[in-house]
Amino acid sequence: MSGDLVFRIESAPPLFAKIGDPARRISRREMTREIAAIDWLQGKAAAARLVSAGDVDGRQAMVTEALAGAPLHELSADAAADGVVAALDALARLHALPIASCPFDERLDVKLAEARLRVRLGEVEIERLEPQNVATSPKGLLEALEAARPASEDLVVTHGDACWPNFIVGPNGEAAVIDLGRFGVADRHQDLALFVRSARYNVPQLDIERLLARHYPVAASTEKLAYYRQLDELY
Repeated sequence: MSGDLVFRIESAPPLFAKIGDPARRISRREMTREIAAIDWLQGKAAAARLVSAGDVDGRQAMVTEALAGAPLHELSADAAADGVVAALDALARLHALPIASCPFDERLDVKLAEARLRVRLGEVEIERLEPQNVATSPKGLLEALEAARPASEDLVVTHGDACWPNFIVGPNGEAAVIDLGRFGVADRHQDLALFVRSARYNVPQLDIERLLARHYPVAASTEKLAYYRQLDELY
């Protein structure tokens, strides 16, 4: 979805190579964050292992070991509920890491500043806005988000883009995370909002609210879920 090039390398073990688009400011920013986040996460949470990183003809690049298993969104409808439980457990473990030791900042001040920059540079992908937002300009969306900014943040270590394709459910039934370009300290609803949205898109018949209430240790705020889903429209 980012536009970066991704290749699977059939080796022992299998690898993935990601090569960024040098014309995209966002690509370099997010890959720099992903490389650093994977390195920081080793031994702290289930994530792909970084093999190497550097530049290839002016393009930022990284190689990671492939994780055994299947992406959450590729599971059958019958297996989706178990996959959701595994992914929520992975999120809860990530969110339980101490924020004081995490060097990556994705708090609302940072998120909204990046959103302003994307609006100013015309980087918001208007064609991918949700139906209820197509009649509103990116500037209008940003102004509404700034006016509705939550009074407080429930800060945890977040994945940052907790959509279903970014969870790999392994043969042992446990989930690991990939694609960490937006990783950092933020409100837990940054992750929960995108996870719920992705659930509704991939398996609409799944009762994601029940699973979230039962298998995630903190009750989610309906208002914050809506806010962070709307914020993602500018990303």
